[in-house]
Amino acid sequence: MGLQNNMNDKEAGKAITNMILFIKKEAEDKALEIQKKSEEECTIEKGNILSEARKKMKADYEKKMIDYAIQKKIEKSGALSKTKIKKMAERNNLMENIQAAAAQKIIQLLTKNPEAYKKLLKDLILQGLIKLMEVNVSLRCRKSDLEYVKEVLEDAGKIYIEKITTEIEKLKGKDIKCKLTVDEAHFLPELNIENPGLPSCMGGIQLRAQKDRIVCNNTLDERLELCYQEALPEIRSLLFPKQHQRQSSHNFTYTVLKLSLIHI
Repeated sequence: MGLQNNMNDKEAGKAITNMILFIKKEAEDKALEIQKKSEEECTIEKGNILSEARKKMKADYEKKMIDYAIQKKIEKSGALSKTKIKKMAERNNLMENIQAAAAQKIIQLLTKNPEAYKKLLKDLILQGLIKLMEVNVSLRCRKSDLEYVKEVLEDAGKIYIEKITTEIEKLKGKDIKCKLTVDEAHFLPELNIENPGLPSCMGGIQLRAQKDRIVCNNTLDERLELCYQEALPEIRSLLFPKQHQRQSSHNFTYTVLKLSLIHI
């Protein structure tokens, strides 16, 4: 009986030892499993953090590149705008020089040939009368042109009456009157080359009716401006041709001369 109890105690101790070893082993395995899982979770979390950091860095880099590209475009656009404005200013100066050259040519032609200028004045008066179609018309001219205007005024009036009574159906055979007077109280400014800022007139005539409510400006300055505006497309194509276009100096000179004659 004593021997049996002694063996049971040994078996019990062994069983307890085995149980302790088992529990310890289970604990170690569990601890290892927990550690492994923690390491895996840490690795995943670390990967996620690194991935987010990379994404943020990439987004920041792309934003900086976009901002840089935009800034470069703005700088380029600004430079192009400045160049374009400068180019446009140079073109405008050149165009103004062409108009000034045409005006100078007109002055030279008319100064050398007073008879041609008198005829031109008569034609300008006649054209103005046809435009106005008024009974009472007042004319303004430069003081230096006063005698020329008086010389041609009566003839211009007669031609006007003849034209409208023969060419306009409703007026054929009718007794049409037209009173023409020269306004010697108000003269157009004289030619002023030395002081561009002051009023100036190359010549021509102004016709007024209905107490100055109707004005026909037939001065040479006005006619030159009208002709200049009409010829602008052709002048531009001659001065600033496209690369595939080539214009001769003969064509350019022809346009300037045509501009000088103002299509009278």
